[in-house]
Amino acid sequence: MTQPQVELLATWGIPEGGSGDNAFRRPEALATDSAGNLLVADTGNHRILKLDPNGNLIWKIGGIDDAGEPWAGTAMAEFNSPQAICTDNENNVYVCDTLNCRVQKFDGDGNQLLIFGTQGLGYGQFGGEGPLGIAIDENGYMLVCDTHTSIGGNHRVQKLDQNGHFVAQFGSYGTGLGQFGGAMPVREYGLDFGPGIGPGPIGPTGIAVNQNAQHISDKNNWGADIYVGDCDNDRLQVFKGIGLCDGSFGDGVVFRPRQLSMDGSGRLYVSGVHKHEPPMETYDLTDPLKWRVVEESRWVLAFDVGSKQLIGRIGTKEAHDRMTHNYGAGLHRHGYGLAVCKADDSIVYVQGDNLVFKYQVTW
Repeated sequence: MTQPQVELLATWGIPEGGSGDNAFRRPEALATDSAGNLLVADTGNHRILKLDPNGNLIWKIGGIDDAGEPWAGTAMAEFNSPQAICTDNENNVYVCDTLNCRVQKFDGDGNQLLIFGTQGLGYGQFGGEGPLGIAIDENGYMLVCDTHTSIGGNHRVQKLDQNGHFVAQFGSYGTGLGQFGGAMPVREYGLDFGPGIGPGPIGPTGIAVNQNAQHISDKNNWGADIYVGDCDNDRLQVFKGIGLCDGSFGDGVVFRPRQLSMDGSGRLYVSGVHKHEPPMETYDLTDPLKWRVVEESRWVLAFDVGSKQLIGRIGTKEAHDRMTHNYGAGLHRHGYGLAVCKADDSIVYVQGDNLVFKYQVTW
């Protein structure tokens, strides 16, 4: 494995978190547009922010209480724990309004275009605590990870048109190819709990589409490859554009994958817990206050989708040291937000607890 050169260019936010224009609370999903602007799903503040490449606020959307503070709402252009976000070729913004079990769509200026979805098991509905991943395929269809959490739900990816109408679905519960979920694992230190939702998500989480023009041409009528984080089965699955599973990879390397992002050169970036569980002989596993967060615990992994091999890890000790390590919250507060810049795919944005790091990655 050839490790890329990684430089930390900027850090946005404040370690302790906040609700001001220069702060976030657990921004668990990131995306960029064609101009290089960053879209932030500021999960803990129940809002969406658009920042320019220098981190300056362009606009923000979300509910506000009487004191002017962000709050969780159910009205249009309000959110409850948004945990996935993406953009399309026209720079429209799609948000998984997770705990409201719906998807909202905005134009590049933040004007609302569409809202759809309710909690349920039917077509166009979202189960459990709501959708956790979203991407747009080469034909403009939405692909939404309709996952399963501690309160139930689904184990599928839904394909929807630009009006939010159901088109198709793929996936089911299980550990076989094309399936998502499996029994909740018991790690060395016990049950693996995700951030804020009790036992971690079971099923499909992050999702990305290979938009490389040559790749799409080579696929003929199969459609562009779709990559899905199969969170509780500790693997990445690849599907043909029509929803047919074409294998899996990352076994033994990826643990509880969450967000996925792809560059234009066939590299897939993956955030998640990964291989950082503390060895039993070193730590007191009965007391989360004594867990030590090692420097590698939130490195983003990079895979070559052709060979399906791990080719690098993204992260720096400098970034790690800037985070507030919430020992009382265990090892899962460091973050999942991840986005490769559409304007310059050497730029990779990564969430670190309440911060967003801007890296330059040179291969």
